Amino acid sequence: MHIVIDGYNYIHRINGSAVAVGASMDLLRRDFLEKCARYKKIRSARITVVFDAYDSFSAGRHSENYRGIDVIYSKEDETADDVIIGWIRKRPASLIVVSSDRAIIDEAKSRGVSFLTPVKFAEMLTFPAYGPDEEEDYPDNARRKKGNPRKLPKKVRKAVKGIDKL
Repeated sequence: MHIVIDGYNYIHRINGSAVAVGASMDLLRRDFLEKCARYKKIRSARITVVFDAYDSFSAGRHSENYRGIDVIYSKEDETADDVIIGWIRKRPASLIVVSSDRAIIDEAKSRGVSFLTPVKFAEMLTFPAYGPDEEEDYPDNARRKKGNPRKLPKKVRKAVKGIDKL
């Protein structure tokens, strides 16, 4: 599983009030990357966060690794949307895109790539599902889930159908 996140789109959707007040974008970015690193520690997923560097003077893309998270800054005259849409067009089998940008969602839908909204992904970061290592933490009387573990929950399937109708 490879999760690709539109970084500033996520930050503006989740921390919109903090951005409006004038909070440091660097602090918000680091806080978000910390949450992603904690999620990666629990769930074994490759996570790439793409940030816009649209007004920068960088001729090429700049990338770094932050605690196991791949962080990519787009090059001059390129947006994070352009980078993510390029990956969607390559259509890796296990790609999941996190964005609320209509262009990215439309491209993901047309190519059959899974996507999440930033709000849904924020819930996943806050309450990650238990991985195989945490099964021992269940109490003995806890009810085990039944059914296909790869099938999305009914609420998520219903939400995807609703988005498809748009």
